[in-house]
Amino acid sequence: MITCSDPFDVIIVGCGASGIGAAIKFQKCKPPARILLLEARNRIGGRAVTDIDTFGVDAPVDLGARWLCHHQPGNVLRSYYTPSNKDWIECNTYDRLNMAIFDEDGTPISDDLIEQAQTTVEHILTSVKQYSSEKIDISISQAIDEQLNTISNERMYRLVRMFLSFIEIHEGSDLTELSTKSYTRGEGSLEECDLAVANGLGSFIKQVAEQHNLPIELNAVVSHIDVSTRPDQLVHITTQDSRSYFCKYVLLTVSLGCLKARSINFTPPLPNWKLEVIDQMGFSLLNKVYLQFPSIFWDPKLRRISVASDLFKNYFCIPETRILALYIAGSVARELEKKSDKEIIEQVVGSLRRIYPLMSNPIKWLVTRWGSDVFSYGSYSTFHVGNEISILRELARDSHENRVYWAGEHTNYEGSTGYVDSAFESGQREATRIQNNLKQFV
Repeated sequence: MITCSDPFDVIIVGCGASGIGAAIKFQKCKPPARILLLEARNRIGGRAVTDIDTFGVDAPVDLGARWLCHHQPGNVLRSYYTPSNKDWIECNTYDRLNMAIFDEDGTPISDDLIEQAQTTVEHILTSVKQYSSEKIDISISQAIDEQLNTISNERMYRLVRMFLSFIEIHEGSDLTELSTKSYTRGEGSLEECDLAVANGLGSFIKQVAEQHNLPIELNAVVSHIDVSTRPDQLVHITTQDSRSYFCKYVLLTVSLGCLKARSINFTPPLPNWKLEVIDQMGFSLLNKVYLQFPSIFWDPKLRRISVASDLFKNYFCIPETRILALYIAGSVARELEKKSDKEIIEQVVGSLRRIYPLMSNPIKWLVTRWGSDVFSYGSYSTFHVGNEISILRELARDSHENRVYWAGEHTNYEGSTGYVDSAFESGQREATRIQNNLKQFV
């Protein structure tokens, strides 16, 4: 274990993508800063974690973040990625070769109706994008309600709602929560392009960290950060198991959900302006249900199975390992976390049987519960009604007389927001700022 009594230049709280990005940046500084990462979990990666235990090493599944998003030359993680012919670009656009769409009763929906629904959705979202910045912000649900009510065909209505649910999965929030004025703001200036990494995004992030041999303390649950006046002007950090650390600066990269839950105590307390923006910024919940079957009962060419249903709409297919992955967002995800795994699986299997009546029962399953995870309390930030870029700037603004710095996907005001690359980029941003201060530290 690293000696706790020796002061560090910087202690980074959290070893997700943001903390890893910051630590790598510090290593490259001249001279390199003396840093330490304190990670509450028994692993690194935060919400980027690949499970290889449930279904085996040959069937890796991502419990949280799945895609290397914004897969373009400007992506800060692009230089660490080694292309593989097993990876693929994920797409929400309907293609009969890789996506099957069914009605809630299990009957297939015709291509003509699907095309009509897609055209309708395009018109609806165009009106959302054109919403005047001069108007008061409203939810996307409010903005499109009038247009939805003009759809008299019930099957068409369900189908349009299903396509709109892709936004809810993407944002991890209901349309009733999402901001109209800030629609697509989370992409920053980057084009949405999601690369599915065959061996798992969590494995990829772990490899990035391991390549740099970062100084990490696992199972270090930070409970208190004391920035009160000391003769040596050091910040005092305490963990739940009474370990103590001292540093010149601290970089907070913990989940916005943990900040909302006030998981860490501060002395002096966090200023009101910081608490207000923490509470104001939207925070999402996206859960997954992985089901492995003894054999494939769906078309093995499919990547997606979508259902025009009120509940379970979006399944991702992994035919090589006989797995279907159901994605659940927002209020549905919150309600399901109140149920047992057995109850959830029974409900999902019952829904699937409307489409595939002869399907077998799953032999293994895995259910994520990010809302109940005490080191996350949800998934990622997203722009809810009333959220603007100014909130991100305040979330990123340092506090406690420039001793406490803030990073994480929820602080990435100059780029994308809510993604793994957002987090990594924000960590590197703050590392540069802190390093400039270290050169002047007395």
